[in-house]
Amino acid sequence: MLEVRDLNAFYGQSHILHGINLDLAEGESIALLGRNGAGKSTFLKALLNADPRTEGAMRFGAQTLDTQPTHTRTRLGMSLVPEDRRIFPKLTVAQNIEMGAFAAREEQKPYTIAEVVDLLPMVGPLLNRFGYQLSGGQQQMVAIARGLIARPRLLMLDEPAEGLAPVIVDELSDTINAIRKAEGRSIVVTEQNIDFARQTTDRLYLLDVGSVVFSGTWEEFSRNADLVDRYLVL
Repeated sequence: MLEVRDLNAFYGQSHILHGINLDLAEGESIALLGRNGAGKSTFLKALLNADPRTEGAMRFGAQTLDTQPTHTRTRLGMSLVPEDRRIFPKLTVAQNIEMGAFAAREEQKPYTIAEVVDLLPMVGPLLNRFGYQLSGGQQQMVAIARGLIARPRLLMLDEPAEGLAPVIVDELSDTINAIRKAEGRSIVVTEQNIDFARQTTDRLYLLDVGSVVFSGTWEEFSRNADLVDRYLVL
């Protein structure tokens, strides 16, 4: 579904990503691990052409992404849930979620609000609240619902567990796994929380200073105990 070859990304003169190669199959879920500043968020933004200047080759399904603007990429079925959630404070939760429907593909009707609630039951009781009335965990669920309503083929979650209480992280893990099963959706999760990433993905890529230093299954990762100390411990 997603093929990335020799991807380099730049902010001005700063070279952030260095020759990234990555593959994601239909219905697969992968994690991007790394410390703050490793390039995880930049990678997701590069996929959407959402700020960094890029060099290299990216393909999504049958489409080459290299020259496609951001809105075209979203209409191909790519959706990003940003790290800072970006909930509109003076819109209701239902209105926040409905904003995401504008990114639906032409050949694919978005979910209805009721269908989104079926997938994310915790959102149901919040529909009439305003964005400014939500806790951090509630904001994260609403942001995921907004990213999901367009029925994306690829859902990208940027640090979804950051700053959440452990009990909310457990609920979020269950939510993401339910989303994975719905329509065989592919997911990319960037994280520093190893346990959360392990619970919600099939395999991982480990980034350090913009380069891939490991890729493989979680079993292979576990057999390389030094990776955590070298690339993840602050």
